[in-house]
This record gives sequence, structure tokens and C-alpha cells, in this order.
Amino acid sequence: MDEITIRDARYDEASIIVPMIRSMVSEMASHGGHAPATDNMAWTNLTAGIADELKGANAKYVIAESAGDDPIGAAGAQLITLGGAFAPKKTLHVGVVYVRPEFRRGGVGGSMLVRLLDWGRAVGCEECDLAVLSKSPAMSLYEKKGFAPFQVKMTRSL
Repeated sequence: MDEITIRDARYDEASIIVPMIRSMVSEMASHGGHAPATDNMAWTNLTAGIADELKGANAKYVIAESAGDDPIGAAGAQLITLGGAFAPKKTLHVGVVYVRPEFRRGGVGGSMLVRLLDWGRAVGCEECDLAVLSKSPAMSLYEKKGFAPFQVKMTRSL
């Protein structure tokens, strides 16, 4: 991973992050996840939403780049405060971790995840959560980084 750098995404880089999210969602569908949106407006809206998040202090996205400054991965997380019927708890929610297939299994995803975890600690989060499909090969990465099942979301067709 010597020639790969991980850096914070800038406020104007949502257009780099969203195509990676689109690829991630397409791959998730092949592991039992929901189908990706086919309406381009959904992706345009997602780009605008991430651009807004990048301007604020409650989300962080990181981009992995090869030696030629080509984006090869992206990861992102948001700060969430558990509340309502639960005791308040500041939580880091990881919503995106994606590495282009040809760069996988070299530590890129783990390095991006660690960068997000470090940020979460620095801003006072008590825990971190993420969702992963039960049949996803990414499960081993998350387990290696200390994640363990906490809650099971069950679904069924209607």
C-alpha cells in the first residue's frame, strides 16, 4: 500500500464519492442487497446531499488514491446521537466503505476505516456502528477491525 494515499475528501468532491457508492450498491445487490437506483435524479440528489455533508462538521469522507492521484476507494461516516427512549450516546455510523476490486485485499479499506474511527474518537464518539450484508465478503474486514454483531435486521417479502 506504499503508493496509495488516504486523505480527507474536500467539500467539492462528492462527484468522486458518489460513483464509488453506486458501484458499492451494485455489488451489494449481487450479495443479496437491494437493487441500486436506476433513476439518475436519485444519484444527482445523493451527490448534492454528500456535498452538503462535506461542508458541515457531522460527517467525514475519505478518499484513497493511487500514485497517479486516481481515486480507488472512498469511505464515509456520520455522527449520530442515540436518543429518544435510549440514554444519549454519541455514535459514529459508517455508511460507506468501497475499494475498487483490483485494489482490494491490500489494506486500503482497513486504512480508510481506521481513519474514520480515529476521527470518531477525536470528536467524542463512544461507539461505532455499520451495516453489512450477511453474505458480504467485507464481513471479514469488519471483524478484523473489532466489529461484532449487535443487532439483527430481519426482512421478508410482502
